[in-house]
Amino acid sequence: MNTNSLSGGGICICMALKSLVLVSLLVAAVAAPMAQAQIAESTQGPTLGLVHVDVTLYCTPDGNIGPLGEATPPFPNAMVLLQCGDGTIVATATTNSFGIAYLHSDPMPLFPFFSQLESDCKLIVNTTLSTCDSSLPSTGCLQSALTFIETVALGTFSVTSFKPTGFTFNPIL
Repeated sequence: MNTNSLSGGGICICMALKSLVLVSLLVAAVAAPMAQAQIAESTQGPTLGLVHVDVTLYCTPDGNIGPLGEATPPFPNAMVLLQCGDGTIVATATTNSFGIAYLHSDPMPLFPFFSQLESDCKLIVNTTLSTCDSSLPSTGCLQSALTFIETVALGTFSVTSFKPTGFTFNPIL
């Protein structure tokens, strides 16, 4: 009887070792592809990204801060468009009561698009200036080129930030 209990205990130990080996193999099978993805991610860099643009508009003939400095009235409820290339609208936003808008594009492939953003895209304010001050033009729009600020990489994703270079009035909408 003593022999049976030893052989039964040996079976339990053997099964426990087999279970431990099986679990270890499963962990290794899951961890290997994750490690390979991290290595590929670090060597390839981001593959998708979005564009982020902070805009502050003032109720002036050119949309920029006026001679009153910080006391310049903001341009609220203005529709701001990020337009690229052939007229494609990449992002839109409406200014808040402080004249501030945050534009964010949908995630998109980084290249070649992102390398052309600064030269090929512009901001357009298609709300007429007269909506914030009746003495300003009731036709036309404000436009601004973009200036690169930074790109922040987050694994295979990145956020590229721009700001307006300065708005100018375009009498033709």
